[in-house]
Amino acid sequence: MKMKRTRMIAAAGLSLLLTGCANHLEDITKEVPENSRTILENQYIVTSDKEIPDSASFKISLEEAENVQVTVYQVRKYSSLYTPYEGWRESYEILSGICLLPVAVVSNVLSVFTFSMFPFSWSAEVTKYSFDGMNPCMNFESQSRAEEIPVKVDRTLVDTYTETKRRPLADEGLIIRMDKEVFGTVKTDALGQAEIHLLTLDLDATAPVTSRHLDIYLEKNNALCKSIPLSRRLLTRLNSGRRALMKYYANPNGNALADCVREMESLSFEQLALQLEDAELKKHPDFRSSFEQAVLK
Repeated sequence: MKMKRTRMIAAAGLSLLLTGCANHLEDITKEVPENSRTILENQYIVTSDKEIPDSASFKISLEEAENVQVTVYQVRKYSSLYTPYEGWRESYEILSGICLLPVAVVSNVLSVFTFSMFPFSWSAEVTKYSFDGMNPCMNFESQSRAEEIPVKVDRTLVDTYTETKRRPLADEGLIIRMDKEVFGTVKTDALGQAEIHLLTLDLDATAPVTSRHLDIYLEKNNALCKSIPLSRRLLTRLNSGRRALMKYYANPNGNALADCVREMESLSFEQLALQLEDAELKKHPDFRSSFEQAVLK
């Protein structure tokens, strides 16, 4: 019977050590703003450096525009700070609490007889530590081991508004079509820009321009982003420049190169004229003498 009682007491003691309660330190209230963002619509926007191009090449920019609904809340979070219970710590805390008890008594007496010159807050703190230590179901307070436990969250609606955000799209493929036929493809750079060439020195790289509109499609979803109008004057100049290049390539020589360069300059394709002159004179150094004489005529 005595052994049974001893076992029960031991089991009860062990249960207390294993199932003690956390030591409450303080309640915390925090107020923070919180934004909720919902995308209402996004669209892809293509803009060109000139609304109506007037040269053999021009730049375009690709941006993504998002309409976002922003909901602003003021959030109040309630939580409690606890020192979690660890039973093994009672192996030294109980003894510490017992040792602190006479110190707590003396400190309280000292606070009384010194008329609070020895602060009551100090003696109260020593007393609390003493009783916490002697309590087998609770550990000493410890900020280093403290855990914050959420209790409740209150949200108050402050404001709702819609904003539009635009950002350049890099490394996006664009398809250029004329009358639904593919004219070419380009890819945007890190700034979301790309250059469209309507005429180049490599005639196989660009098809003849026959339409009054260039339609720009986003490659990944085949969505039409913009239709760029072309003037009849530009189409005439492009066709004339193409014929001049074809004539030169059919019979390349110094005089023909000079004629082609002059023709390209008269069509206001100065950059192409300079590129043609540099490329052909490097390719055919023997053209230089006749080219320079023909240019001076």
